[in-house]
Amino acid sequence: MPEYEIKGATDAQNALLHEIANKFSVTDTHLSELAHEVHVYLTNGLSSDTDPKGLPSRVSYIKSTISNDIRAAKKRSSMALGLTISTSTRRMKLASIKFAPGAPDIINKQVFHIRDNVDSAAKLCEEAAVHVAQFINTHGVHEPVPLGVTIDLPLEETSKCGGRVAEDSRACAGFLRNVDIAQGVDAALLRLHLPVRVTSTTNCVISSMVAAQHHFHSTSAALILNHGINAAYYEAPQKITKLADIALGASEARVAINTELARFGENSSVVQPTMWDHRVDRESANTGFHVFEKLVADKYLGEIVRNLITDFMDAQLIFARDTDVSTFSEPYTFFTSYMTIMEDTSDDLHEVGGLLEAGFNVQASYVDRQIVRALCHIVSMRAAKLVGAAVAGVVKKASEARDDQEPIVVSISGQLTEMNQPYVECTIKTAKRVAHALGLSEPVFNVLGEDGYTVGAALSSFSK
Repeated sequence: MPEYEIKGATDAQNALLHEIANKFSVTDTHLSELAHEVHVYLTNGLSSDTDPKGLPSRVSYIKSTISNDIRAAKKRSSMALGLTISTSTRRMKLASIKFAPGAPDIINKQVFHIRDNVDSAAKLCEEAAVHVAQFINTHGVHEPVPLGVTIDLPLEETSKCGGRVAEDSRACAGFLRNVDIAQGVDAALLRLHLPVRVTSTTNCVISSMVAAQHHFHSTSAALILNHGINAAYYEAPQKITKLADIALGASEARVAINTELARFGENSSVVQPTMWDHRVDRESANTGFHVFEKLVADKYLGEIVRNLITDFMDAQLIFARDTDVSTFSEPYTFFTSYMTIMEDTSDDLHEVGGLLEAGFNVQASYVDRQIVRALCHIVSMRAAKLVGAAVAGVVKKASEARDDQEPIVVSISGQLTEMNQPYVECTIKTAKRVAHALGLSEPVFNVLGEDGYTVGAALSSFSK
């Protein structure tokens, strides 16, 4: 019996399911080609920001030697704050990390929602300062303390402390474009007379890599699986021909690169979206951009599944004909978090049925439940394989930046690491398989969980 053939389903139901499974299948050859193209895009991005066959590859002032800086900080009593500004979820997260010789690290965290009326850079920075004040008052911070800021938007770092928000093709928080986040937050902190100053500014993927280095010193690359997707790695500065900072270019240490992996695919000859992917792209707020991200990221996976379910509905191949299925017609009502139902192994797929009843007021037959579970699995596994191949391309680039032949250590963080274990496992398995096909040493993966970047932002403040 084929992998997605459902016992008890009609020939028409199985035929449509097979058609979808075939459209979403990816071969090992295709995955190797995708990894190679990602590597090419990363290489081209080191010489130009405008190469249509390149990724932005934004240079950070964070260096691979930051693990040494963190170890030095742990030898004395020291403390730092980290602030995450998430424009996609409209949240701010604060964390403090305190070191004392011979004592375990003390970490405190707090989450704040960004109010709806925050619609300017000034208001956002003021809100950040207010939350910092609340945090340090709650946790009894009185002495001067450094603050590392990280944000989920692309940054053009102009120094270790500062960086302007670059153009963001996700169409998020347009009022932040060209704003120096460190300068704005610092000014707001000063107005409140707080003993806190911004000492580093990074993109979230860079701070997640720093957080990983706190636990695994040899970490050389990072992957974020969140509402969006991104990857980072450490590059030899001599290979970054577009680098304008002479001092940074002369550094013996490798420097962090924010690849902006989400931008991959816009001029790709390898990425192959299906008709359902094109539909999601066409109806998105940034049509034609972030093509790869729309195949693999948390924000879009549930929407792809919803579109597949509606095709079954249009063909009258799922749910009873008198069922009210109007909720399925509303975009983004099938959340990616629902896709955990693909792990339901109960005899009657009780979890699948309960979700469809609670979320969509649909009484689903056993065959209906099997179809929905299969669609979740098809979409999730394709996404995981594509991400794994892309990571293999990043691993190849990171390995070329090293002088030794040690395996590349990759950290994975983000909410998908907690809500979809099969996705993460398939990503790692695929990345290792494709890396082997590329002649690379097998990479080592460490899964950090949902939020490593706020602590990573705090740790970044120790960077020399």
